[in-house]
Formats: sequence, structure tokens, C-alpha cells
Amino acid sequence: MPITNANGIDLYYEIHGDGEPLLLIMGLSLNSKSWFRTLPALSEHYKVIIFDNRGVGLSSKPNIPYSIELMAEDARAVLDAAGVDSAHVYGISMGGMIAQRLSVKYPERIRSLILGCTTSGGVNHVQPSADVSMLMLSRVSAVATPEEIAWATAPILYSQTFIENQRDLVAEDIQKRIELPIQPYAYMLQLQACMAHDTSSEIDQITAPTLVIHGNEDKLVPYQNGVTLAETIPGAEFLTIQGAGHIYVTEANDLVNKRVLEFLKNK
Repeated sequence: MPITNANGIDLYYEIHGDGEPLLLIMGLSLNSKSWFRTLPALSEHYKVIIFDNRGVGLSSKPNIPYSIELMAEDARAVLDAAGVDSAHVYGISMGGMIAQRLSVKYPERIRSLILGCTTSGGVNHVQPSADVSMLMLSRVSAVATPEEIAWATAPILYSQTFIENQRDLVAEDIQKRIELPIQPYAYMLQLQACMAHDTSSEIDQITAPTLVIHGNEDKLVPYQNGVTLAETIPGAEFLTIQGAGHIYVTEANDLVNKRVLEFLKNK
């Protein structure tokens, strides 16, 4: 079981496939197992590195303040442990925030960048509705099982049409999510890090080839945040997933994997 010790904690990681290295960074409250729909397609062509952010999965869960900057240092440490000098980097949601910070601070480590359903934060950030924000915060005090919490938040993570027509796929995601559920304190520490994230004045410095992906029905990180990223990062490409919510990796898995591979092919 590969574990590296960095920044005072243990970080769990896995390596799948061969080829150019590709680091995947997962979002808020989720561990590396949530890449299960993405990993098979990408690891056919790349050396894919997945890991558990601090606070989730098999990594340490220190009860101290987290920050996106600190989690970017964790990601860099995973690259070091995997013996990788530079990699393609694909982050979604909170993972996209981490990927932005990694790209700004360590541009020499980034071959190309994919930012999914994420935001630069700061003054340019478009907030979710008050109802969505309250529901995300209420998870901490909810007296419910991890499965019940997951189903309660599904309407802000998936489009309503997808929940109605593909409930089995939502259930499959949730089952994977609750195998190693996040502890309430760790969830709040990650959420606070996300809320403090701000690369809005720095992302125009990103020089790596960049692909931004966003579902236009995203309720958690509204679509305009993806538009802003694509307009601000020099030369960025932008893929809109029509009708998809925040978890577009489930709602449009085949389409997204195909487009990601096309983007990476010549980078």
C-alpha cells in the first residue's frame, strides 16, 4: 500500500498504467476511489496517479486548519513519491483549486492542466444559491447516516433529469463514496479551505496548455465560474457539458473521457 509521509502526514496514493504521468486530484469530501469511472479509460494510455487528499480515505486526517496551498504541497509530495518530475494534472472541484495553486507555484511540474467544475475563487467567484450553501454546511450537523446525507445532497450534485433517469448510476457513486466516509470535522476543514481559495489574480500567469470543463447545470459551482477560468487562463480551451450538473464525470463519462484523451494526446 503506497504511502508517503510529507508535510507531517501520511498520504495514500496509487499508480495505474504506463506512459506519460497524469495526476488526478479529487474534490471535496471524496477520496481517490471516486475516480472509478475515469481511471480505466485514462490508464490505458497514461501512468495515472491517484491519491487521497488530507482528511479522506487512507490519508491522515489531522484536526488542524487546511488550506488549498497546503493541499497543493501534498499533491507535489505525491508526485515526488511517484518519482515524477512533471505531469499532466487533472483536478475537479476542490481538486481543480488544488491544481490551480500547483500550476501557479510550480509551473515546471505541469505538462498540461485540466480543470473540471471548479473556480478561481475571490472576487470573480459566482456563489451557489443560499439554499445550496446552507445544505452543504448542514452536512456537518446532520443526524443521519453517510448514505442518507449523500442522497440528501444528490440534487445539488447531479441534474434533476439525470437523477430521475439514471438513479442506478447515482446509487453506484454513493455506494463508492460511503465505503470510507469523511468525518464531519474533516469535511468542515476541507470546506473552509475551499471557501478561502483565491487564485483570481494569478491564473492569468498559468502557461501550461489548459482545458476547462463545466456542466451548464452545475448548482454547486455555477457554470459562470468555468467561463471565467477559460476566459482568464491564456489560450485555455473550454468544454461545456450540456445539461450536466456538478458530477459531470458520471453524467457524461464517455464524452468527457474521450475529450480529455484528445486534449492530452498532443500535449
